[in-house]
Amino acid sequence: MVASVGRRMELSWGGVAIPGVREKGMAVAGEPIDVTSDEDDGWRILLSEAGQNQVDLSLSGVTKNDRLKRDFFDGTRTKAAVITFPDGATLSGQFFLASYTDTGPYNDAMTFEASLQSTGEVVYTPAS
Repeated sequence: MVASVGRRMELSWGGVAIPGVREKGMAVAGEPIDVTSDEDDGWRILLSEAGQNQVDLSLSGVTKNDRLKRDFFDGTRTKAAVITFPDGATLSGQFFLASYTDTGPYNDAMTFEASLQSTGEVVYTPAS
């Protein structure tokens, strides 16, 4: 993937883009399975398959509507999310709205932060 402008990375939540987003982040992790035993002479041995995979998404920006806050309090906290990367690749799956924060500085725009955690399989589709 070549260098690109961060604002070209798009996130949709429940099929709709969240307005006001300035920053998006993605963290992918796989929990290793340790199968080390005495015959490994003190060297750790990990299986090549992860015990649990997860994708965490973070976003922040200027508050332009209350969709995420409404979903959090309505209990509609699991929805389809899709990240589209600048090169056309996508990451899609069901995500749980784990946290939501509003911040209202005295003399500046109200901002928000949210974190989404994958629930179930997440599919990465490379750009064509």
